[in-house]
Amino acid sequence: MKLMNKDEFIAKEIKYDLFASQAKEGMKLPSERKLAEKYNVQRMTVRLALQRLERESIIEVRQRSGYYVRPKRIDIDLREIMSLSEKAKNIGKDIENKLLSLEIVETDKKLSKIIKLPIGRKMFKIARVRYILDDLERIPVSLDEAYIPMDLAPELMDYDLEHCSLFEILKKQYGTVPFKDLQRVSIVNANEREADILNVSRLAPLVKKKSMTYDKNGELIQYLYSIKNKDWTSFKQINPIINGKIGGFID
Repeated sequence: MKLMNKDEFIAKEIKYDLFASQAKEGMKLPSERKLAEKYNVQRMTVRLALQRLERESIIEVRQRSGYYVRPKRIDIDLREIMSLSEKAKNIGKDIENKLLSLEIVETDKKLSKIIKLPIGRKMFKIARVRYILDDLERIPVSLDEAYIPMDLAPELMDYDLEHCSLFEILKKQYGTVPFKDLQRVSIVNANEREADILNVSRLAPLVKKKSMTYDKNGELIQYLYSIKNKDWTSFKQINPIINGKIGGFID
């Protein structure tokens, strides 16, 4: 039987105490010194224990502030097609939207090259800030620009895009069902506008996600350019092993 290291044991003790006290997301933990006194161990042992809990995504470290119970992140599975509203519900949260702009544009040379549609194709361009409701707080988590072919949903401007999911409108009103999603994820530094909207410092690391969603006939439903707050977003990909080979990856 393997014996636990002291820091592993203290990590389990802290985890149990957080669970027993029903610690809320975002709650600040006592200092390393106070935890060392509570568990009668050295501060280095506590520090190693806290690092374990950080790796387990139970707590997070905030620079010059301390240790906090980590909020649940919006888990984005790269092999699933799901709206942000649906993903938020999976962690018991709701999403609110602020519509920044809704306009009709024509694909220029740059956009045409990205989405593989002819130059001059009319598209709805929808810019929204997505907020997660956390207790009484309204936290900006994503700045989205969505492009939807105008002929796919001609009356899209008539719908309330601050309170409705785009995918739900397309499904229920136009019978358009997402079938395939191509995604590319990278890390960028916040520019002045992104920092202001997402309430982060300028040059803070953010997640950039580009995705193109198609129906079963291979017709483009949506091109999405999204800048996300990394503190509220995590990505996962499960590659099923089929006949000894790892399943494919969606770029």
